[in-house]
Amino acid sequence: MSSYYRNLNRHETYVTTKKQLKKYVSPLTNVDFSFGLTRCFEWGNSRSHHPELKGTVVAVASFYRDKSLNLSFFPIGRHVYPEAAYEEFNHNILLAIQRWMCEQLEKPDTAIVGIEQLIVEWEGNKHLLHNVTFLH
Repeated sequence: MSSYYRNLNRHETYVTTKKQLKKYVSPLTNVDFSFGLTRCFEWGNSRSHHPELKGTVVAVASFYRDKSLNLSFFPIGRHVYPEAAYEEFNHNILLAIQRWMCEQLEKPDTAIVGIEQLIVEWEGNKHLLHNVTFLH
């Protein structure tokens, strides 16, 4: 398990903290964490078919063929991400991410066909979850 953390300026925040994250994913092994490794989420060049995102991607959970997991968090402006959204993320969305990761780890090897991602988008007044599979 490895982690990366980029400090933010006072106008930005992450949707969770390392401490809060440990409550939900500490039982899982082989999970890498990154807070701000990149400033924003971008689709890779090979991903031509993907959902249209209108809001801001705040987190992405990725599951790879080797059964490794990665959780990436992206900074968001404090002025567009209210405290109620932060609370919802840390009480509901993190639980949904934990369930999704456990479901991925329970898959037999023959059911893993590519990279699976759970993308968490903040659309200004609610979080949206998108399940995406990329065949490689």
